[in-house]
Amino acid sequence: MSFQEKIIEGKYNYYQGDQVYCEETFSVFKEDGSHGRIIFNAELTSRVETGEFLKVLVDYKLSKKFEPLNLKVKRLLGGSKSVERYVVDLKDKNVRYTFRGTDGIHETEKIITGKFHIAAPAFSTTMLATAAKKLDPVHRTSYNIISSSNVWEYEGPFKESEIFIELSSLEPVPIFVGDTELQATHCKVFEDDKARNPNTKGYSIYLSKHYQIPYKAVFADDIQIEVQNLKNFETEYKDLF
Repeated sequence: MSFQEKIIEGKYNYYQGDQVYCEETFSVFKEDGSHGRIIFNAELTSRVETGEFLKVLVDYKLSKKFEPLNLKVKRLLGGSKSVERYVVDLKDKNVRYTFRGTDGIHETEKIITGKFHIAAPAFSTTMLATAAKKLDPVHRTSYNIISSSNVWEYEGPFKESEIFIELSSLEPVPIFVGDTELQATHCKVFEDDKARNPNTKGYSIYLSKHYQIPYKAVFADDIQIEVQNLKNFETEYKDLF
């Protein structure tokens, strides 16, 4: 039986304007042994228009090379519940997907040969693809993303899409979170390649140097996500906040 060591924990606030509409707490664990899997656990909580609380629980397991192995997403709202799960066999490249919602259980699977990342509804996991496939320092780097639109009812199997990420600066840039100044890697995320659409507007994400965990992101419609605290329990890092 492998031992899991907590290496990071933190919290995000999701803002629209000055209003916090969602909070995310997360922890990162590393297993010992030769496999040494990385595990992200996150919990998101927000209040919906009815006054009820929506809770989303994310359990994401990756190989030591940051290849997706297993993703489980559980959603809870009042008496409603749904669970979706991806299980990846790295040997035969098979991705098995299961969704359990208000309309029963649905299963599908597909073989995907290239590198891919599975999108999860947790900001802490947003940029894990860049840990498995390094960013090109000059050009936009393409990433194959697997995602689904299933929330409470099954709408269909998971889909593949492509995003592009570009380094805005080769050197770390200073950002402020509250009164704390941090050094971050500034990236921009696009839905199109620069060659196809050079004028497309991306959104900014500022990355920490700790397992590609983001500090902050700025989206359209005055939406921002910002880290509130981040603790790294590894001995070489004791200067986080």
